[in-house]
Amino acid sequence: MSHDYSRYTGLGLSLVDGIMTVTLSNPGRKNAITAEQNAELTTIWDDLWEDPQVQVIILTGEGGDFCSGADVSRLVKRAEGTLESEPQFAPINQTSRKARKHIYGILECEKPIIAKVRGVAYGLGVNLAMACDMVFAAPGARFCDSHVKAGLVAGDGGVLLWPLLVGMHRAKEYLMTGEPVPAEKAADIGLINGCIPDDQLDAHVQALAEKLRDLPPHAVNYTKAALNQAMRQMTGAAFEMSLGYEIYTMRTNDFREATTAMAQKRKGQFRGD
Repeated sequence: MSHDYSRYTGLGLSLVDGIMTVTLSNPGRKNAITAEQNAELTTIWDDLWEDPQVQVIILTGEGGDFCSGADVSRLVKRAEGTLESEPQFAPINQTSRKARKHIYGILECEKPIIAKVRGVAYGLGVNLAMACDMVFAAPGARFCDSHVKAGLVAGDGGVLLWPLLVGMHRAKEYLMTGEPVPAEKAADIGLINGCIPDDQLDAHVQALAEKLRDLPPHAVNYTKAALNQAMRQMTGAAFEMSLGYEIYTMRTNDFREATTAMAQKRKGQFRGD
């Protein structure tokens, strides 16, 4: 790769014949997003956009899972106010800034991005997948925006993406309950493009990536740009509102209780404060 990706140590990057595979990797934790990956996901899409050797991007997870979202241990530390890497007072709010850049980075990268999903795609992980241009999953994969179960507003892009994919009523059902959607059902309701047999998934995504690579790039890329501009105009304001509410819920006792209960593997007791 001629483009300099040496500063990316938390993401797996592999470029072959114009197709860049970006792999989320956190072995043993179902590829939960580390602090390092969290930061790198705010800049990788711009770098791939600018790299002339990259024509199509595949986003996937290592092993049997896509991404389980944020590391619960980090959520607990944030709830307790003991997360040293995030100062209590700063000129900007890093949480909302990164959440915005994670999703808009994918939407604004004019090159096609395909999500290849096995296992869990939860929290931030599911919205990284949903922001991609096409999503294919193996049977047994599960899609879930689980923010509410952590005592949080769905602020990582769910309110931007889900209503346009499955309609408002279904989006409310899944975002307000935090219940998972099996891959087969996700394909039926239009949340993803297709549920592909596991032994065929890699070949299916590779063939589609090659098809997109071999089409006129300006035509493909600017078609994506126009469609995503429509998406932002329809629900972008709601996304910004959800980011503000997510920050608000991070300061509630219910958030502290929810994240502690998750870490202790017990049912939370919530009082609405």
